Amino acid sequence: MKPVSSSVVLLFVTLLLSSCSFQCQIGNDTAEEKTKLRTKDEMLLYNGIELTTRNMKVGEAYLVTNDGRGDRIGDDNVVDMETGVKLILLIKEGWKEIDDRVWLDASMLVTNSSGETVLEKENMFAKFGEKGLSATDAKIIGLSVYFKGENTAKPDTYHVSFKISDQKGDASLEGSYKLYTR
Repeated sequence: MKPVSSSVVLLFVTLLLSSCSFQCQIGNDTAEEKTKLRTKDEMLLYNGIELTTRNMKVGEAYLVTNDGRGDRIGDDNVVDMETGVKLILLIKEGWKEIDDRVWLDASMLVTNSSGETVLEKENMFAKFGEKGLSATDAKIIGLSVYFKGENTAKPDTYHVSFKISDQKGDASLEGSYKLYTR
């Protein structure tokens, strides 16, 4: 009878172990919020991106690495400081087109956890000047953040705010997201 009781104990331990699970969470209580896809006014928003539009439609907004490969950033928004981040906005409609061209203006503000400005950039589309952008190219907007310099040498939490407006029309969007560096 001893072999039967050993088998029963082994079966019981196997069932007990298979019913256990392991969970681990690092960071604050809002981590769950960032892992969920949010939809707002038919927009698909990833990475905890907050977005408000006026007279336009955005299909998706998400973050990718800014290293040429464009890998999606994880839902936790933890990024490598040297790789950087690019916000991707897929525009459905809204920019005023004139002869298949659009004229946009964009700005970005990045602050650290102490509220200090790390990056402030205005008129990010200035290089397109009077010619503007092709209407096709303006359907995919990418705004990059690099982490370089003394102020970004340590891991921190960053708040990124951005705004894009149509210089010839009345469409605009603005939003924000947080990044965590290691």
